[in-house]
Amino acid sequence: MKTDFEIPIFPLEGVIVFPGSILPLNIFEKKYLNMIDDCLKTEARLIGIIQPLSTIKTNLNSFKNIVGCYGKIVKFEETEKKTYLISLKGRSRFRIKTNSLTKKGYIKSHISDDDFKDDKDEINHNKNFKFSNSNALKTILKSYLKVKKLSSNWDYINATSNFDLVNQLSMICPFSVQEKQMLLESNSTNDRYVLLTSILQNATLSNEEKKPLKH
Repeated sequence: MKTDFEIPIFPLEGVIVFPGSILPLNIFEKKYLNMIDDCLKTEARLIGIIQPLSTIKTNLNSFKNIVGCYGKIVKFEETEKKTYLISLKGRSRFRIKTNSLTKKGYIKSHISDDDFKDDKDEINHNKNFKFSNSNALKTILKSYLKVKKLSSNWDYINATSNFDLVNQLSMICPFSVQEKQMLLESNSTNDRYVLLTSILQNATLSNEEKKPLKH
């Protein structure tokens, strides 16, 4: 199987996806509508999601980041407003080697997933996950949601395994771009669980420290 290939790139600030996870996207910019049209004509239907780490907004320098995750379009719908609603299922993380700008305005990158060979196996096999029975994540999550005043569905959270929850929380929680990138680049789900728990804990403590002292 090829480990070096070219795919279209969708730079999205504050957005990450993991192997096995589903990312819903609303596509409305012309260049990205073109990207989806071209992607759907291919058998693989792959798109790379990457976070811009730079504030520069020019076409090829809109991101300095080189690590993202590609996924396959598994659901597609065109709306009455001629926008696209798609669902992207994560396949593997990747590292960008070179970038090029297409005539239709979107970026294509030559990528390699050699550094992330375990990603595809981890989607289906979580036997090496050490924290299946740990309560640490859900305990600190409860405090985090409370101090951030975020709504939650605890029936769903309690019914979700720690293995699945760690990736879902990493994707949807309002962390900084740098924090999300660290979570994305974690060597394993075990490492991501530890890092996520630490980020939630630090955010909770930081918020509590900002509270005015009462006399």
